[in-house]
Amino acid sequence: ALDAATAGSPLAAESLLVENLAAPLIPHLVAGLGLVGDPAAAETATPGAGGGVPPPTAALEPLLAVVARVVRGAQFGDGTARGSSRTPCARSTRMRDDFVELLVVAGVVDALASLFALCDRPKERGSAPIPPAIVCGLRLLESLLDARAPGFVAEPTSGVANAPTLPPVHHDESPAGSLLGALKATALAGLPSLLTSVLLQTENETRVPVLQDGQNLAKHLPANFVSVATAIFRLLNLVTRFGSNAVQQALSSSDLRVETHHIVSVVLGLCGVELSKAGGVGATDGSNGSGGDETKTGNAARWEKKHLRELLDETLLFTGHFALQCRENQDMLSWGMKPTLVQRLADLPFEYYADVSKKRVSFPTLIAVAFEHGANKAVIGRELNLRALSEFVIAEMEGSPMEGSPGGVVTKGHDTPGGFNTRGNTDTPGVITQGNNFTRVVTQGNAPRADVPKRFDLEQRFPRTLWGRAAEYFE
Repeated sequence: ALDAATAGSPLAAESLLVENLAAPLIPHLVAGLGLVGDPAAAETATPGAGGGVPPPTAALEPLLAVVARVVRGAQFGDGTARGSSRTPCARSTRMRDDFVELLVVAGVVDALASLFALCDRPKERGSAPIPPAIVCGLRLLESLLDARAPGFVAEPTSGVANAPTLPPVHHDESPAGSLLGALKATALAGLPSLLTSVLLQTENETRVPVLQDGQNLAKHLPANFVSVATAIFRLLNLVTRFGSNAVQQALSSSDLRVETHHIVSVVLGLCGVELSKAGGVGATDGSNGSGGDETKTGNAARWEKKHLRELLDETLLFTGHFALQCRENQDMLSWGMKPTLVQRLADLPFEYYADVSKKRVSFPTLIAVAFEHGANKAVIGRELNLRALSEFVIAEMEGSPMEGSPGGVVTKGHDTPGGFNTRGNTDTPGVITQGNNFTRVVTQGNAPRADVPKRFDLEQRFPRTLWGRAAEYFE
């Protein structure tokens, strides 16, 4: 009943909070998450230290959804209620802060990590959909991070030479610090391990290493893999709002760094293979969490292009934060057999080097990966004219959207030894011409696009104080 009442009404979720009806749900939620997947133990369970009795399995998913809505409340990006111009009152805001803190202190992050660990258990079919309860758990964790992670820093585009880009965070602060502490204690709620487990299940079924055959991998992954993987990388990127070093420190152990290398490699390979054949028709992502099988049409991809691009965007964003000013992580990108991660980053779908909006996604990652790292710079330089990265940074330094200014020509082919090259031109921006040995795309500088969220901006992903050095480094 609570699920139905709050499903389409943020104000109903807020009412649960202000009437103090939401807090009593927490002990039951934590107890239920601790026993999910073990019906026998749940049947004989007694109230835990918090007094919570595990709910029936069928009630766990609605309970997760209700608590996530209470955490989100009526607040949306503009600070107002959906469907209303009313701003939540101060009392409601304070109560929501307390509610989030109570969830963290009660151990909900650790309980969610236990829920996500369900994917470690053997399955009859590796391609079975990732359970809806796990999808609901990811949404709850996203709500917690949205409520606690610091906001983006809006920097002036000029006149402040030494302004820091990434927000300073005091990790021992409450309440944000307690959530970050809980995430670090649980290896980021087991998010990398969740994806790794899904991939290992698939590998066990196919008896083929997941990195060996991307097309075979795509056929056997769960139908809702792309939507779940996108949610996981989005969560990891939310953690970076505490600072890139928050994720770097949480994933600094040798086993977690191996897991990170594995999942990023697989996702980059999968997106490359699927985007090359995705037609956007006859495929679905199973993103509703129900795990319904996708529809296949001939040789079409299993997932639509927009879903694959969203996953690739989130993965590139994470990779940049993971590598930023961390020599060990930059080195890690060259691990393994060819193609290495650095080579995969230098061989993204062509639109990520030519389309203005996609360059704003890919270029900051390439800059973070190669900055002051000679080996990575050399690998990327074999596929991309590094001057393009320098010009990208210079345009950001000047704060110029370059609207209406001459664009550049990006070419790739056998007749261009340096890979992609840019040069001034007078052609019409946006025109793509193809020949036998090259593809030419006329771009329009760093013109901002409305469809690129602010979190992808260079100033949110690479310290402004290093922009000058980066421009010289890639010159």
